[in-house]
Amino acid sequence: MSPPGAQTVAGEHSAALACDSRAHPADKRKSVPAAQASSTAATQERQVGRGWWLFWGCLIVLGLCLCSWQVMRGQARAQHLEDTASAPELVMPTAPPASASLIELRGEWLAEHSLLLDNRTLDKRHGVAVLTPFRTLDGRWWLVERGFVASPAPRSDPEFTTPTGSGVISGRWQWLNGQGNSGGPLFGPNREGQRLQQVDLSAWQALGTPAFAGVLHQTSGEGRFLPWWQPSNMTPERHYAYALQWLGLSLGAAVVMVLGARRQRQSALRQRQA
Repeated sequence: MSPPGAQTVAGEHSAALACDSRAHPADKRKSVPAAQASSTAATQERQVGRGWWLFWGCLIVLGLCLCSWQVMRGQARAQHLEDTASAPELVMPTAPPASASLIELRGEWLAEHSLLLDNRTLDKRHGVAVLTPFRTLDGRWWLVERGFVASPAPRSDPEFTTPTGSGVISGRWQWLNGQGNSGGPLFGPNREGQRLQQVDLSAWQALGTPAFAGVLHQTSGEGRFLPWWQPSNMTPERHYAYALQWLGLSLGAAVVMVLGARRQRQSALRQRQA
């Protein structure tokens, strides 16, 4: 039989254990929300970090792409200026002419196949450029851009005349792209009635294959209207300057991306320590 003091001590010990067992689940319940909050904060930090890197990464790639595009345009412009300076003068060429060559043709206009290059401007006037095929004495046909004609109203076709009979014309040669068109964005169909948004040789497919996949910008001879077409006036150096600006934008974005990510990490560490 245990002494009375021992029974009292054992009872107090049992009561303490019971209190501990009742308090322990409560402590667990309190620690679970804290762990969940910490996990949620960490997930949010990762999402913000990924969004940060994605945004600035896309901006860097865009800047580099535009930089590369301007470099290519500068190179193309330099090549065009070189071709123009050394362009030969050709009469009824049978071999593919060099870009910017001055070409003389003898033959007749195919007036019934004339189309209009839409949305051209000259001296603040709105109009079209007249495109008419020209069949040479050897039976081949060439697409000729004859010049600018003002439109009497925004969507009305202007009236113009085309010489009949044989004649002699000359002009500056421009190659089209591999698809036989001048390229550039199209908003809807290329052809609407007699109007084209861009030069495309497929509009004259009924005539068969042209002499060469390009267009002759008329500079002299009957049937010529106001000169409209001219190559870009921008120098290669200007294109390269734009390329340097886009490269600077990409480098600046890279610096901001790295410094901003570092600051975000430091802020997150301070919040955890607090």
